[in-house]
Amino acid sequence: MFNIIKKISLFTIILLLASSLSNAQEDKHSSHHDKKSDEPVGIKMNDGTLYGKDYDASMTVIEFSDLVNSSLEYNERVVLVKGTVAEVCQAMGCWMTMAHEGKTARIKTGHEYLLPKDIAGQNAVVIGTFKVTEIPEADARHYNDETKNPKVKTEDIIGPQKVYEIDAMGIKILNSATEPNKNK
Repeated sequence: MFNIIKKISLFTIILLLASSLSNAQEDKHSSHHDKKSDEPVGIKMNDGTLYGKDYDASMTVIEFSDLVNSSLEYNERVVLVKGTVAEVCQAMGCWMTMAHEGKTARIKTGHEYLLPKDIAGQNAVVIGTFKVTEIPEADARHYNDETKNPKVKTEDIIGPQKVYEIDAMGIKILNSATEPNKNK
């Protein structure tokens, strides 16, 4: 009789532990999901709203058109670039693009911070590492699926794609009348 009570008690303890672990994992997952769905929080500054790290105001600001027109000169260098936001990731706000005369650069946050999804058309200053690179077809298709108004059908993207990217440390969405310092 004592062995039966012992086995029932052990079984009950195991069930309680398993139930506790299961609930803890569900809570952890739901809080992670809630964090991703929160509205991005930037730091309000005199000249705009900062997401990520700020830049040194003494750095030289490059216009986006100059960056893409001299892409090999800036390849693999940290740049401070000003341009107009063309698009923003509509899934999470984890990337944005700038464009000039058919040349586009994807500015990636690395999921370190997220951007508001409604900033297209606003001016921004980005600090980050500029790269001329190739991305796999799967990545190109993924980005196309997250685009609000894709220019091509996802199924038409075939093979690796040559792209301009900036791994952004910080992005400042400028107030409408703000111009960063130009030390050119």
